[in-house]
Amino acid sequence: MRILMIGPDAESKGGIATVIANFKQYFQSTENEISYLATWKEGSLVTRMKATWQSIFQIRSRIRQENIDIVHVHMAQHGSFYRKALLILRAKKDCKVVLHMHASQFDVFYNESNKVTRKYIRYILSKADEVVVLSDEWAQFYNGLTSVPVRVIENAVAMPASNNYNSDAKNIVMFGRIGERKGSYDVLAVAKTMQQRFPDVRFYLYGDGELEKVAAQIEAEQLGNVILGGWIGAEDKEKILQQAVLHLLPSYHEGLPMAILETMAYGIPNLSTTVGGIPQAIQDGVNGMLMEAGDTKQLEAKLTAFLEDEAMREQYSKAAFATIQQRFAIPAYQQKWEQIYTQMK
Repeated sequence: MRILMIGPDAESKGGIATVIANFKQYFQSTENEISYLATWKEGSLVTRMKATWQSIFQIRSRIRQENIDIVHVHMAQHGSFYRKALLILRAKKDCKVVLHMHASQFDVFYNESNKVTRKYIRYILSKADEVVVLSDEWAQFYNGLTSVPVRVIENAVAMPASNNYNSDAKNIVMFGRIGERKGSYDVLAVAKTMQQRFPDVRFYLYGDGELEKVAAQIEAEQLGNVILGGWIGAEDKEKILQQAVLHLLPSYHEGLPMAILETMAYGIPNLSTTVGGIPQAIQDGVNGMLMEAGDTKQLEAKLTAFLEDEAMREQYSKAAFATIQQRFAIPAYQQKWEQIYTQMK
């Protein structure tokens, strides 16, 4: 089987690019061969638009020249949906389509759209032969929009050889887009109190987004324990993970964040929220901590308890590492995709 995978360039920012990068690096098969077509590249507006239009114009010729059997489309909401919709309509004329949904707010996107757009969304979903989502909660949502089979395949990550977690580390890290959806301002809301209780602990916010607004609030409130680290590459991330005691992601909307799985794979416990597919990876009080989105009192209490209890940190670390090893490692993930591709013959 020949598969053409469609989505952002593997070197781009974001969780979907990370998923595609993992496919490129780790997917090995005697039955299936994957090639790639980028619909998005980092850079200027011209660079981004060029990648999008080239993918639209090239897709049918790529399908025919490479004898593609299945187009595997990675989709999110807003612009990602509209770009991929055009590609799905062009691809469907020549081969089968598996639609891989990563959107963290597709429900909001759908519900806030007008009637015509909602009809178009349902129409595009109906063009897929399979829809793959990241959690049972999202499967229930998409089953309400389409009669196409919906299957759950959780994200996966590569595993380090061993768990080298340092429970005495003092850095709490956040990875991803900085802004309201990720709960960045909730972190700022508790930072001053945490600074008084744990003066040697630092919050490092890595990513792009509302940097100027967050930086202004950090300066105005004199939050010396919050540092904006910018967007980082894979090599820098590994060094950062070696010095992290906790990964914090108090998000309001999510699919199943790659940042959570990546940090758990390094044995780093997580404190996150009960949204999207997060509870499928994090069990509160077992391998990490969960809280209700927006509850800053709960956020403060859980952070305090975690930082005061070394035995808790060690327990969560061992359990987090084991969770990824048993349920979210690359080999099992590849096997699930092999099954989907084979069944779509």
